[in-house]
Amino acid sequence: MEASENELSIPVDYVPGARGHTVLAVGRDTDGRDAMAMWRLSPTGRAGGAWVERFDEVEREPERLIRVMSMLQDRCVVDWDSETIEGVLARLAEFLPAETLSDLRAHILVVPELLAEISEHRAAYSAAVEQQRARTKSKLAPLAWPTEVPDRQELIAWASRAQSTAASPVAGTALTLTAAVARTAQLWQDTEQARYRRTYLRSLGEPQPLPPRWLAELRKAVGSSSVVSV
Repeated sequence: MEASENELSIPVDYVPGARGHTVLAVGRDTDGRDAMAMWRLSPTGRAGGAWVERFDEVEREPERLIRVMSMLQDRCVVDWDSETIEGVLARLAEFLPAETLSDLRAHILVVPELLAEISEHRAAYSAAVEQQRARTKSKLAPLAWPTEVPDRQELIAWASRAQSTAASPVAGTALTLTAAVARTAQLWQDTEQARYRRTYLRSLGEPQPLPPRWLAELRKAVGSSSVVSV
């Protein structure tokens, strides 16, 4: 049996105990100068702050970067892979305290792992439908997902459309990743909605705003930061 849309309740953006994500990107600004883009995202990928700092200006006034980073604390750094994050942090090493860099490295999320976690839960939910079919001898339809989980390259291609609104290449990189995080969170919410419509699957728990491992990492980052304010 399936529930109606108005019976479903999944938080859209507010997630108790979690601040969200930080996007860090290195590239060129509008003048072609080396720059750093820093985006602040909610747990479900909504942008709540964006800064672009040129490295030549940060070299003259390192406090500029520290001020921005103080507004990004208690969040997980998110990117396509951990190597990219490490490369960005290496560029920041001369400007940030060692404790801050350590905190950033301790809380990293990579998009392919988030996609994989969603796929795991979809497989588990589909298996639960098959078990219900076997128990009840009913003709139950398979779970229908509004959108299939893309692989990394498919998501990059989709999210890259966000670059068309960017003021600079480095901002375009940050916008692409922001779009990917928001899309990934939406894939999870679509997953939970499809699952919760089946009343016999509600025993698996109330709808959650994010997959368990993803949400746990965001919550672990809260309160662990030692970012220095100036």
